[in-house]
Amino acid sequence: MALVAASPAKPTETTEQRCRHPLARSMADVKGAVTSLSVEMLDASDSPWPPAPWIGCDRALSDPSFFSWWHMMVSQRLMRQYAPTQDRATVPDRTTAGYVLRWYLVVPSYLGALLFHSTRRVPCLAPQQLGFRLDAAAVTGITLRPGRFWCLYSDPEAGHRDASPVAHEVALGAILRQQVIAHAARFLAIYGPLVRFGCHAQWATVTDVLDKALLFAGQSFGSPQDGAADAQLVLGSGEKPLTSSSTIRQVIDDNGRAHWIRRRGTCCFLYAMPGVEQPCASCPRVDAVKRSQILATVNHTQDICNS
Repeated sequence: MALVAASPAKPTETTEQRCRHPLARSMADVKGAVTSLSVEMLDASDSPWPPAPWIGCDRALSDPSFFSWWHMMVSQRLMRQYAPTQDRATVPDRTTAGYVLRWYLVVPSYLGALLFHSTRRVPCLAPQQLGFRLDAAAVTGITLRPGRFWCLYSDPEAGHRDASPVAHEVALGAILRQQVIAHAARFLAIYGPLVRFGCHAQWATVTDVLDKALLFAGQSFGSPQDGAADAQLVLGSGEKPLTSSSTIRQVIDDNGRAHWIRRRGTCCFLYAMPGVEQPCASCPRVDAVKRSQILATVNHTQDICNS
């Protein structure tokens, strides 16, 4: 940014707008509460947006070869993690495909869930508004471009030019669901033909990630119970194309410890990797007895719903 030497440096209008934007304050609240995922609001005037090393969702969706590259990176990550000494071991295609499917869906679902839970605001989650950052193939950061958002009429920023107020939380939750579904539909139109998952399995994954995102939001702000309540509100009765209502519940393991967990509708196929001796606790192939046994073997602080 060029500065005029004869006068004090002043932020440009776009920078001021970004700093003053209601979503910037919402993102700051999230950033202070979440440690395992970074969130940033970047200047909308950056060209291209978002700047490197961020990857714009719209750019990723315009280049199918990007997902082939991501598959390769996921395969290498899983090999290092689960089969570092097995030269002839391979990662099944369905495992890498499932990881990329879920990790991409984290971008709109987690950001939307975190803002909904923390400030009862829902940003526009269209691909052109979002970007993400990868570290060793995993999504470690999400960025948002300032713009339209939905909120309650009681929101102090309900009069902002970008605000679209709604009457109650049920309506706001429905908007979050619709925003995630719209982004997922565009993603699946590109990614779906590249993998061997049927339409039901693809939308079951969308459902799983959104449900998990809302629980994660509650956990991040200290109340998994509130996250579970949000998930019931947002997922509703499992309105199509979602495949179910929320499956979040509290489970007591064989050692008497309580865990917040959900039963997924899809499998991650991690069990197909060499050296993986048991399925995830949230796996749909696991019954209640086995789930309690698996939970008893994990660290109590582990985020089971990220499995």
